[in-house]
Amino acid sequence: MPHFFNHIMIREEQDIPNWILDESGRFTLKSAKTFFLEPGVPCGWGKFIWSSSIIPSKTLVLWKVFHGRLPTDQHIQNKGLHICFICTLCEKQEESIQHLFFECSNVLHIWSWVRHIFLTSHFSNKDDLLSFIMSDDSPLVKLIKLVVITFSIRMI
Repeated sequence: MPHFFNHIMIREEQDIPNWILDESGRFTLKSAKTFFLEPGVPCGWGKFIWSSSIIPSKTLVLWKVFHGRLPTDQHIQNKGLHICFICTLCEKQEESIQHLFFECSNVLHIWSWVRHIFLTSHFSNKDDLLSFIMSDDSPLVKLIKLVVITFSIRMI
């Protein structure tokens, strides 16, 4: 028997669960979420994109794009499953968020339409897209941008 069993104290008291991730010792979803989420700077856009004006399933796709959580080939390979998918839209490049939403020749016309509506420049990555949505416009214009981008992404 390993030596660490020699240091376990056995008492006749009732066991009490103790969640070490919370000061109170009680399990909370907040403490579990904090533990499992990747550390980082809180984003200012998180609450904004979860607008009551947009169906949550549509916003979820946008959230996954910004967090790199869409199950693209690149994401699946990073998880350890090595299968090769190519973009189903152009059948030329490996499927990644960057390619699927910003480089694929078959989606560039969608962004061209969005740029034409808002008279803005090319979106070359998700940071450009986020900057566009969160630029210093009125709340209504931001919401309109969010709706247009969210539904454009869903079309892809």
